[in-house]
Amino acid sequence: MQKFARQLGGPGGWENLLRDAALTGKVFSPARAYDDADALALVGAASRKFGHPPEKVLELFGEYLGPELLRMYGRLIQPGWKTLDILENTEKLIHSAVRVGNPGAAPPVLECQRTGPGSLQILYTSERRMCHLAMGIIRGIGRHFGETMECTEEACMHRGDPYCVIDVSVHTQGIDTDAAETIIIPGNTPAPRANQDRNPHTLANAQGLFGSSPGAVSPDWSAARPIQVPGRFHHYRVDRTLGEGGMGIVYLAEDERLARTVALKVMQPHIALQTGMRQRFLREARALAAVRNDHVVTVYDVGESQGVPYMALEFLEGCGLDHLVKQDGPPALAGILRMGREAALGLAAVHAKGLVHRDIKPANLWVESPSGRLKILDLGLARVNGDTGWQSWAGGVVGTPGFMSPEQATGKEIDQKSDLFSLGCVLYWLTTGRYPFQGPDLLSTLSALATVEPAPPTTECPGVPARVSDLVMSLLDKNPENRPVSARVLAEDIGALERELFPSIRSG
Repeated sequence: MQKFARQLGGPGGWENLLRDAALTGKVFSPARAYDDADALALVGAASRKFGHPPEKVLELFGEYLGPELLRMYGRLIQPGWKTLDILENTEKLIHSAVRVGNPGAAPPVLECQRTGPGSLQILYTSERRMCHLAMGIIRGIGRHFGETMECTEEACMHRGDPYCVIDVSVHTQGIDTDAAETIIIPGNTPAPRANQDRNPHTLANAQGLFGSSPGAVSPDWSAARPIQVPGRFHHYRVDRTLGEGGMGIVYLAEDERLARTVALKVMQPHIALQTGMRQRFLREARALAAVRNDHVVTVYDVGESQGVPYMALEFLEGCGLDHLVKQDGPPALAGILRMGREAALGLAAVHAKGLVHRDIKPANLWVESPSGRLKILDLGLARVNGDTGWQSWAGGVVGTPGFMSPEQATGKEIDQKSDLFSLGCVLYWLTTGRYPFQGPDLLSTLSALATVEPAPPTTECPGVPARVSDLVMSLLDKNPENRPVSARVLAEDIGALERELFPSIRSG
């Protein structure tokens, strides 16, 4: 902000801005987040001084800030990336770095989804509602790469919407090779490929590029390197990487003390540098370790080694329900009911420990091989019921839009019945082959959750028995009070349906 003010107002621009904002004598560190009241005062002063409305000031500041951020975090950016690639990878590459280098920053929750070769849609939520700053940063990054970025808001928190939805499209110009800077990635800093390990429909709980200050200190990444593969971590011999996400890396490993194969989930080392994130990971991992149920993945061990938290999970053979259906088609009705009952039993165990899963979807329901038993996976978004820390810390929505409950999609407080709604979405998909709430983009999907009443499964697929259809629709009721009382009761209701429709098949 200081450099921006001096660029617009000359050598004394920053001092004049401080005076007009009644902040003369106050010292602002570039490595610290500005107090909200001070930031508003500075924006207001700039608005009066330069004759622009506050939102325009924020956009202009964002355009200035974009290239500055590229200079700060250039080593995290893959050669060949352009603006849309950077936006898609902001959460994984930049969000965590901002929090390490500037712990006081409170960037927004940001989720991007490609809508075409030269376009994407951003769903943005933030308590500070700095969407104009975000759009300015996008244009500034685009200008750096010789691209003209068009940003259009379909929804905006300033208009009373619970989130902002920004449509972004790119138009390539000739790049000014004299002005464009080379971005270099050190050889010891691995950078993911564009779109790598990214689920475009997940609203991850993240901190963002769009909340940093231009002078924030880049973190020391020398002590934040991933585990060497193959290699060792604590008392685990690491064989290979199974998967990687924004928060953690999962390895196939062997517990050398017990000679047991495990899936070792290790927090991303650079995120583990943040005390709050490390403590949250360990607290939730220990809560999950207390869950013992045949239909929930088992946590064997929770700990911390060299400042990096980890949890050791049972290693499962099989595949996710989404892959199973893609490969083999939907199961028969008897299989759907069995899977629904087993998922409900798993949720009952999770809920009994005071946890809410928050991200029930086909990819998080694992079908074991060869038994076919279903287990709930990836409780990474789970939280202790009544703990509002996550919501206020994120300032936004967490979950997967097509499977969220309406209360979750609007950022309201949720309880275990939100998980039942998500399971209802899964059962609707299994019985009809369609998602109950589906739109061409994030905004329309979230809007459908609040306004659309899906057709009953019997309408979409006449072979579905009426009682099964009624049960699924009861789970999709927008009023949580009208859904089944609990996951345990739901499991009992599904079991009763199994005995009625398939008396020769034993359920239990």
